[in-house]
Amino acid sequence: MKNTISICPICLKKVQAELKIDNGKILIIKNCKDHGSFSATHWQSPSIFKFSEQFDFFKNHKNLSMPKEPENCPRVCDSCEDHISDTVIGVIDVTKRCDLQCSVCFSTFPEHEVGYEPSIDEIERILNFLNSRNPKPPALLFSGGEPLERNDMPEIIGIAHKLHFMTIMATNGVKLAKSPDLARKLKEKGLNIVYLQFDSFSDAFYEEVRGQKLLKTKFEAIKNCRKYDIEIILVNTLMRGFNDDEIGTIIKFAAQNSDIIRGIIFQPIAFTGRATGNPLSESWRDWHFAEEVETQTHSEIKATDLFPLSIMVSPIKIMEKFMKKPWPLFSCSPQCGVVNWIYVSKNGKIIPINHFVNFKKFFQNIQKTASKVESKGRMSLLSSLFFASVLSLNWSLVTKEIGFFTLMRAILKMHISPSYQSLGHLRRRIFLLGSMAFMDRYTFDVNRVKRCVVHYATPDLKIVPFCAYNNIHRIETEKEYVTKKKTAA
Repeated sequence: MKNTISICPICLKKVQAELKIDNGKILIIKNCKDHGSFSATHWQSPSIFKFSEQFDFFKNHKNLSMPKEPENCPRVCDSCEDHISDTVIGVIDVTKRCDLQCSVCFSTFPEHEVGYEPSIDEIERILNFLNSRNPKPPALLFSGGEPLERNDMPEIIGIAHKLHFMTIMATNGVKLAKSPDLARKLKEKGLNIVYLQFDSFSDAFYEEVRGQKLLKTKFEAIKNCRKYDIEIILVNTLMRGFNDDEIGTIIKFAAQNSDIIRGIIFQPIAFTGRATGNPLSESWRDWHFAEEVETQTHSEIKATDLFPLSIMVSPIKIMEKFMKKPWPLFSCSPQCGVVNWIYVSKNGKIIPINHFVNFKKFFQNIQKTASKVESKGRMSLLSSLFFASVLSLNWSLVTKEIGFFTLMRAILKMHISPSYQSLGHLRRRIFLLGSMAFMDRYTFDVNRVKRCVVHYATPDLKIVPFCAYNNIHRIETEKEYVTKKKTAA
């Protein structure tokens, strides 16, 4: 299908690789002169791979071409200025401590247990660094470990909030479930979204994978977030043969709780951290996620209702015309993930938002408008956007479910001032459905890493793409930090 560059899963040296269709699967195949040949299954089916490719902004803009990577990529993130994409979500690891010992933790390597925990002053320095970047990342994700192992987490959230970041905190929910008062403090300090680990409705799953029964804990955490109106994104580690049959059930649960659940992100397991070298890894990789969604929602959501993140490039180009500061483009590879917004009707039916328009026609008009954005004034852009929407509407569905003026107001506000608040009351009736295809040493693709939009920010102020950090940079970054701390002490 295409040639690319990967790394040897043993020595991590850069090697040539190719994507190839074999027996209905997409394989990434590579050979290391020292360690032999390796093959792993890509995360999507050939048909969805091809469908997603058509929304690649590089293919849609003939005057653009993929720049060549530096010779030492992906090892030179400290000095690299050749990242194609800017940071959409900045990730800050605030601790390595955790109150669980999950067998699938992607950030903890058994052979590398360190006491990595930046001070609040160091974290504030990282936040000021991210705040100074142009474009500034719109959102921050505080991660770990378990961030709530830190007693000063509300204060850290407060610092980020004062710098006008959207704040997201990844958590297993254990401490949130035990303490409504902690939820209150986080909300008061400005926490926007809880990124809640939510894998299953089976305690047997949690016992085997997370080490203890957690289902009641998850429900209590959601209850406490709802009490203080902290929005939730459910984060699901998908494991073939363990919880892949629950995709539809979890989507239905999100729809039933769309007043507080803003989204679900399914993450097919990446074999990093404690899962590195798992002998069952290949049998867990056979993913046809979009088709699974279609099957388990009984076709309420079709496989082709899920689009790559790069579909957002054209709308953001239009949005930038109305913003005081530019947003980063969602210019990641089409293979990095698929998403859509899902509307929940009053009778509980779930409707992908592309069903409200003739999507192909609407998207073509948006692309056309975006290509001329530099030569158009604001009023001209607004009129183009208005007519593109009107000419593409599925009138019967819009009238029945939302109302024409409500929808148009939401579309215009989202382009002028993108936020959940600009959606008005629709905000409580929609949620994000997506799947992120994080890479491990076997599936690593350098061309994807260059276009990553989720970046770790480290105490020494490096910006490192998510998958490069977890496969190559994490151990040395944490080790170097701890060594410096001990030397300074």
